Amino acid sequence: MRKSRVVLALVFILLGVYLLLDQLGVGIPGWEVVWPVLPLAGGLAFLGRYLFGRQRDPGQVFVGTAAALAGVLFFFVTLGPVEYSDLGTWWPVFVLIGGVAFLAQWAATGFRDWGALFLALVALVVGGAGLIVTLRLLGPQTAALLPRLWPVVLILLGLMVLLRATFDRRS
Repeated sequence: MRKSRVVLALVFILLGVYLLLDQLGVGIPGWEVVWPVLPLAGGLAFLGRYLFGRQRDPGQVFVGTAAALAGVLFFFVTLGPVEYSDLGTWWPVFVLIGGVAFLAQWAATGFRDWGALFLALVALVVGGAGLIVTLRLLGPQTAALLPRLWPVVLILLGLMVLLRATFDRRS
């Protein structure tokens, strides 16, 4: 309980220092630039709670990874190379972040949560395919074919169920 109070106190102090410097006109980046620190810090807090807390819930790893990576992505938007208007092209990165977060959750379960692995694989395939299409990395014929390949998801689902049944029988 004390650790959470210390963290809360530090958050108030840092926020107060930032807002005071802003009020005094010190040349610091505006809130429109630094706001991604909130999901980044929240994600790191979830990961820290999982790593150093008494209750180790793999869901904390999923939320922590997803929030931290989303914060990093939005720093790319607020600090420069990507514009908000570019998110229409870069939306598959959010799906990829979900895939990476599910992979992290799978690892946190000791590589035993096959549902998390399946969701990770689906998200990574869909996000990767979406990124390939939105960035126009394929020719027009291949791009037109890609949406027709949705049954691959069913094949992956079948393979995951088969793997799970095989490993469940052995253990």
